[in-house]
Amino acid sequence: MMQIHKIAWMAGIIILSIALASIHATPRGSPIHVPRLAPAASLQGAFTYVADFEYVGKPLSYYGVEPITGAAPAIVQEPSYWGEPSLESIASSTPQIDIIKPGLVVAGDQFISFQVAINYGSGSGFFGLVNRSYAPVAVVGVSNGYVWAGPNLTDLRPIESLSNLTDSLYPPGWVLLMVNVYDAASPSNKSAGWVMQVFVDGTYMPPAEVAVPQAGNYYTAAIITTNGTAYYSNVVVTSLEIPTYLQKYNNMEGYGQGSGLLASLLPPFYNLTTLVLLRHWESPQAGILSFQINAMNYYGATRSSCVGFFQIGVDLDPNGTIAPWYVPGKNCFAHYFFNESTMNPAVLSGIPTPNNTLLKLTIFYNASAKEIMFEIYDYNTDQAWIHFIPYNGTPFYATYSQLEFQYAYTNYPIEDYVFNGTMFNIRITLINGTVSTPPPSYMIPFELDAPPTWDLTYYNVNSSGYYELAK
Repeated sequence: MMQIHKIAWMAGIIILSIALASIHATPRGSPIHVPRLAPAASLQGAFTYVADFEYVGKPLSYYGVEPITGAAPAIVQEPSYWGEPSLESIASSTPQIDIIKPGLVVAGDQFISFQVAINYGSGSGFFGLVNRSYAPVAVVGVSNGYVWAGPNLTDLRPIESLSNLTDSLYPPGWVLLMVNVYDAASPSNKSAGWVMQVFVDGTYMPPAEVAVPQAGNYYTAAIITTNGTAYYSNVVVTSLEIPTYLQKYNNMEGYGQGSGLLASLLPPFYNLTTLVLLRHWESPQAGILSFQINAMNYYGATRSSCVGFFQIGVDLDPNGTIAPWYVPGKNCFAHYFFNESTMNPAVLSGIPTPNNTLLKLTIFYNASAKEIMFEIYDYNTDQAWIHFIPYNGTPFYATYSQLEFQYAYTNYPIEDYVFNGTMFNIRITLINGTVSTPPPSYMIPFELDAPPTWDLTYYNVNSSGYYELAK
């Protein structure tokens, strides 16, 4: 499987080089809305585990969490992570250890990502991978005012002081830890061993790297509270890559799968819709920050490519304006709806719409007419933008959302772009006509060079969506 990751990385670098060459060789026109770029996961051994603790009152086994030592944990409403309930874990005379039921985390992979939000109010709490004896082999956590990481609980090093996180947009008292654990061996360095990359509240800075030589023996994941009371939320363990630090690529974050990053394909579908509530935004420059959702055909779902990669979204522009656009499954260039008559590729200043604008985004494949329809409807101004393109390919198999920043074109720092919005009621219509919502096990989070002033909160299964914040 590691060889698959290396091949994917090489392919991704080629795509990146082409995209960057296009960005810097092309005069400022339509922004390039690039697909995700990260090592693609093989479907062999691929898995996702999500514990969002939303179903208060359900048995704990619903999430596959099994207590091993200490007091049994409890799901509580407070403290909440952006409104999401948390798992309360109390250590008394011994650590309180809960494992994820073996099998929900697939053993034997050579690349694992996980994330966990930990409330560091009064305890020392850790999360990570454990072996068959439930001993840690790669662990991160919070204790005594620091984020710690190491191969076990007796060999930890400080990663970040919590006092340095004052500018973070994450909820007070919480820290979001995102981790990659993988076999770093390569043909040129076969003895590199397993390493762990640790990101704290975003992926804007290079990760801390820690050697975890026994991580290849992982069996499952575990919550370990060593002292006092700790709270855990927004837990995800997957064979996909959640955090990525790349530089010289569009900053982005969102939920879902595709562009070669797959744990599973969705059943084939022909219609993707979502609602977007634009509560508030501030932008010093047009065409830089955008909010969108993507549908990919089979080719686009299984490869990091502009081909078979269909997008619809809006630029969040200055003076309360938005610019609606679509990407027609090739070249990744945004096509603005209100440029259709002139085909002018330049970024325009957008159209005015008030705060709390509600939009409906649609990508619809009409197989009988052999065309795809892109539509954005603004409920506040009663405007609709519609465009059709010819298409005779496969149905869609994947979707993910994006908050995206055009780093190569901006004249201002990323912190100057403010956004508060919600994407919800994400729905797909299957070939047989069934309408469904992607579950949390499919809507996996990702962050690529995302600053701590961004936060995509958590995916709420009850609303089939999430809050997206930028400050």
